[in-house]
Amino acid sequence: MGCQRSTTFRAGIMGASLHTGNRGVSALGASLARLVWHSRPDAVVSMLIGNRDAASKDLTVDGEVKTVYTVNYRLSPRAGIGQQLWWIVPMAGLYRAVPIAAVRRRIAGTSRWLRFVAEADFVGDIRGGDSFSDIYGPKAFLRGSLPVLSVIWIRGGIHLLPQTYGPFRSKLARRLARYILLRAESIWCRDRASVQEVTQLTDGQRTGTLCPDVAFALEAVRPDSPAIDPPLPEEERSTLIGINVNGLVYNGGYTRANMFGLKLDYPAFLKRAAEQLLSDHSNRLLLVPHTWAPEGSVESDPAACRDLVQRLPQGLRGRVHLVTGEYDQHQIKGVIGMCDFFIGSRMHACIAALSQGIPAVAVAYSRKFAGVFDVVGAADWVIDGRTECVEEALNRVGALFNRRETSRAALARTVPAAQAELMRAFEQLVGTRARA
Repeated sequence: MGCQRSTTFRAGIMGASLHTGNRGVSALGASLARLVWHSRPDAVVSMLIGNRDAASKDLTVDGEVKTVYTVNYRLSPRAGIGQQLWWIVPMAGLYRAVPIAAVRRRIAGTSRWLRFVAEADFVGDIRGGDSFSDIYGPKAFLRGSLPVLSVIWIRGGIHLLPQTYGPFRSKLARRLARYILLRAESIWCRDRASVQEVTQLTDGQRTGTLCPDVAFALEAVRPDSPAIDPPLPEEERSTLIGINVNGLVYNGGYTRANMFGLKLDYPAFLKRAAEQLLSDHSNRLLLVPHTWAPEGSVESDPAACRDLVQRLPQGLRGRVHLVTGEYDQHQIKGVIGMCDFFIGSRMHACIAALSQGIPAVAVAYSRKFAGVFDVVGAADWVIDGRTECVEEALNRVGALFNRRETSRAALARTVPAAQAELMRAFEQLVGTRARA
């Protein structure tokens, strides 16, 4: 449906998916769809992603059920040739090289992806929020760039949606990033460091526009009876502290060998932070997964949460509660909304707290956290695991916990302003723009 010519506004969103266990990526996808619909209620929204099938997904947005369509590519040899990324990218290059309308129509007709990109009114890429970088490896950056190149070669450009740019260790990745940035229709950055990175990568030829992370616009839906083990006691006056355990960081990254170069011993920090917070008997901990992955995967937050519980003294475990339901991005934000204070290492788990006015401490493994927190005046609530040791981090947690009410009052002012800024940005992007 998303590929057919119509009088409606056809928007394509890349770099975010609603078909993933990573609720941060799903939060980006759902938030982008909502922001597009806020500006263009007539829009047909499609996700352009690598996915096994083209299944659509229903979202409830401001009380109305809407459908997000999928235009997928595949890397599997069993897929049809028109779905293969290795077909799509060369055909996009050929489309660019042959400026004859009849030939271009024939090329686009060989693939649903190519046809959609050629006919859409708007295509924007968010690259998972933090993957316009080679922090996950140069191969991952190259793989994520190929679909973007297909859009640039067909359309002549692409909108780069609010995300982090850099850092880059590889010269090849830097050159590819520069190529994409120089051909972008617009460049939106979710932190000031990224604005500087864009300027440096393009030698001042392009500038980025600062914009809050789109997940500040995500709606929260609290489940009626959240699945929590053991259940939280009813009508008990206690402080509920949410802790998001990042399975990827807990396991040392994809290499399982401190991939992110942390000075902080993350598992040791979490254990001691839990013990420190539970020394006050009026506190309870709620362990909140934000990424679900297959058993044994380094990405699994639930597995890391369970391991943390087992490391704690037996006498404290009765006040440690684990979210056991596998909730979607809206529901897990609703669960996070139950907390009085939050500590997280998945950035969108932290944003889920901040955007509801909950004081949140980020335990960071990359620079992206500080810049995003700074947009709502909370940059000093970031603990940088690359430079801080366990003792320093514990002291910071204690001090920030004691200041939580001051932070809550500040967030009540800064978060609505960030949300309003997001709406204005997307009205500028898609509110009145239709491709001729």
